[in-house]
Amino acid sequence: MSEHLAAVAEITKLARLFGITDPTELDFLADLPPAAVREYRERVTDRLFDRDAKRLKGIATTSKIVPVGISSKIAERAFGPLLCAAIASAVEPQRAVDIAKALNSTFLAECAVQLDPRRTAAIIAAVPPKMVTDVARELLSHGDHITMGRFVHVITEPALRAAAPVMSDTDLLRIAFFLEDKTAIDNVLHVVADRVPGVIRAAHDHQMWAEGIDLLDSIAPHNHAWIGDIIAALGGDVLDALITAVAELDTWSTLLPITNAMSHDSLRLFAERPAIHTDTVLAALITAAADHDLWSQALPLVDALPDTTKPTLAALFGDLTREQLLAAVLTASRGDNIHTLVDLALAQDQEGRTRVLALIDDMDGIEEFLTALTPDTPDTMWQALIQVRDDIPARLQTLLAERALELGRDDDAGELAPLGTTAN
Repeated sequence: MSEHLAAVAEITKLARLFGITDPTELDFLADLPPAAVREYRERVTDRLFDRDAKRLKGIATTSKIVPVGISSKIAERAFGPLLCAAIASAVEPQRAVDIAKALNSTFLAECAVQLDPRRTAAIIAAVPPKMVTDVARELLSHGDHITMGRFVHVITEPALRAAAPVMSDTDLLRIAFFLEDKTAIDNVLHVVADRVPGVIRAAHDHQMWAEGIDLLDSIAPHNHAWIGDIIAALGGDVLDALITAVAELDTWSTLLPITNAMSHDSLRLFAERPAIHTDTVLAALITAAADHDLWSQALPLVDALPDTTKPTLAALFGDLTREQLLAAVLTASRGDNIHTLVDLALAQDQEGRTRVLALIDDMDGIEEFLTALTPDTPDTMWQALIQVRDDIPARLQTLLAERALELGRDDDAGELAPLGTTAN
């Protein structure tokens, strides 16, 4: 998750702990690392639960000798949700579940709001699926996605499957945003795989792209391909809205790994969308690739973009620092997109083109660059190099000519060889 989105989620959960109904009152914390906000929230929770730990443990011990039916009545009528939540972690899990079975779902939902999942994971894992479903229904009737998100990672898969039908696609999206343990998202996706298109569509229909992008950021790499293909199949309106949101939220670092895993046809559909062809969005894309060294994910998308975007991309490429250019060249040399990078380099004006060619000539890993030129390298790239040969440094010209010969491209080698020399 981006730092901004993570901060929003953590601040919202902290506001809940403090009983603040408008989380924006805590926006002054947004500049802090999200991990720091979370640590503070957990310390406050610990303070609340630990201040009377000895007395609460005594109450829990006493409850062992009281019949379950009586314990449940005491819990509901005398203790209330907050005290019950505080005592819960000191009660043996099965005993706690037996008491809970005698309580109504409304009271259980009120208790769940107060529970600390770090202390009650064993209890939650032992709760029967039907009870989880009833409590989930009650929480969602009040729009409480925070509590749901805090406990998903400790709910068993059968319970999750039982509760999923009471959650709308929008509910699933909001719950995912507030997950206490983001690694749980992949298990959730496994359970509700058939509903993923609806969840992504909900992000579009309800202007919830921050939550949608956070969902994409949280999934494991092995899920990127099929979810990427689902996104591409949702239609142009969804793709355009997603692209615009990613540019505005500066979260290309989240989307690029998804597009990189898409099938060829899905990537083509994505690259055809007008929203990505604007100068502003292209600038955000190249800036993200350069700032976060995401060239291996960005270059396949750049290669799929239409030729009409090439002048803008070339200009953006020319504005990169020497270090950023070198990183791009090295990445392209180690992958299958060297022709994409060379096309951008040669599409610049003469000054920019000369700069990039000089950088390649001077790079320590020039052998990797040359090796990346293979029998599959498009003819158009060799022709483009020949057209700008006067701008290519003599050493690089010689090396390119030699590589062309190795690949059996004798005519290209002869054209590329510096004047006064012959390719051999």
